[in-house]
Amino acid sequence: NRWIDGTTPSLYLPGIGANYASTPNATPLQITGDIDVRVKVALDDWTPAVSNTLIAKMSANNSRSFAFIVGTDGGLQLYWSVDGTAQVYSGSSTTLSLTDGTIKWIRCTLDVDNGASGNTTTFYTSDDGINWTQLGNPYVNSGTTSIYNSTSPVEIGGMFSGGINYFRGRLYRAQIFNGINGTKVLDADF
Repeated sequence: NRWIDGTTPSLYLPGIGANYASTPNATPLQITGDIDVRVKVALDDWTPAVSNTLIAKMSANNSRSFAFIVGTDGGLQLYWSVDGTAQVYSGSSTTLSLTDGTIKWIRCTLDVDNGASGNTTTFYTSDDGINWTQLGNPYVNSGTTSIYNSTSPVEIGGMFSGGINYFRGRLYRAQIFNGINGTKVLDADF
């Protein structure tokens, strides 16, 4: 069940199971290094009772690549897996503090090898999708990392086949880049 609102250029999802958009796995979506994920959204509640998935490539417990999420505190989160099962976490040090229903571009980048024996996730916001403002401090993990090359589809507004962390609100656009400011491999324009 998917709803496209005829009055505005967006996909509205009601925050219930099996309501999401997806695209099948394809070679360009099998990113194992640096990644850059951007979405233009308006959550019905920017501090949701349950974390809201923006975009994810996770369909089973052993087929996890990454998930970009708005947490219950209004902070941004990125999860990824090196082996398809165990997850690594990065979270924004600052919450979004947005009024419910506000339209915003939000972005996360993962630098899998920051050159200092670690990996770095950075979160951003934008009003136009061109000029970005960093949200809080970058999140630095020790050790270099990678993203598991899963066969999962890319889901927008859910993960595990729309089974958990349902999105409630409007999705306007979702983009994935292979590399930070790299090659655009997905551009879902609702």
